[in-house]
Amino acid sequence: MASTASLEGVKKAVFFPFKSKKWGTKWLIGSALSLANFILPLVPLIPLYGYAAQIAKRIIRDDEDPDLPDWGDWGLFFSDGIKALGALLIFGLPGVLTVLIGYAVMLIGNFSFMLDPSFYQTNEPSPEFFIGSMAGMFAGMFIIFLGVFLIAAGAFLAFPALGHLFAKGEFGAAFRFREWWPIFKANFSGYLLALLILYGVSMGLVWVAYIFYFTIILCFLMPLALCVVMFLTITIHFSLAAVAYRDGTRKLAEAGN
Repeated sequence: MASTASLEGVKKAVFFPFKSKKWGTKWLIGSALSLANFILPLVPLIPLYGYAAQIAKRIIRDDEDPDLPDWGDWGLFFSDGIKALGALLIFGLPGVLTVLIGYAVMLIGNFSFMLDPSFYQTNEPSPEFFIGSMAGMFAGMFIIFLGVFLIAAGAFLAFPALGHLFAKGEFGAAFRFREWWPIFKANFSGYLLALLILYGVSMGLVWVAYIFYFTIILCFLMPLALCVVMFLTITIHFSLAAVAYRDGTRKLAEAGN
């Protein structure tokens, strides 16, 4: 059985890919799928996310420490991957759409002078169009910042949603907010810690990959290094989400006793 200490669980959720048996072969297959994603976007990510889902289910359902499973049941990887990837896309969609709207507003504001008849005579926009253009650009920037906030909020809420999805095995479970909200609330600090650690680890791994970029001899290996980073980030992401969910259910149960 896994340790009940939250910090110990988080530590294991971060470092387990480096301690698993036959990790080299497992990393190789996962990194190859990450590389294939640059050739055929999204499709190779489905089994990759499904593979990471097995890690999360091991933590939540079996109450075991995270470990890299064997690359065996590809049917299960695809079925679980579709659920996990679909849930993440839906949680991120409002923020992405808001950012796109912001860019559109900025673009319209930036080129609104083309609608000003006096511009073609004096080569300068009239004050009204100039003010309108500036207002459009600032409005677009505000909408973009709002979209970035929504993306961050969606990523944060996706943590408990993914945990509930893995616990129940149903795609719809990720959107049954009333079911997973008490778990999220009971371990809010744990979820916040998991999110911060995920961003810290992912940025650290990216910078490690960039070491290849700054060398003349090994710079061509950087794309391959980034594929490894993608694989590790996804597996650590799901393991952290699972640990936070497991700790939340424990705290909720303790509070009810």
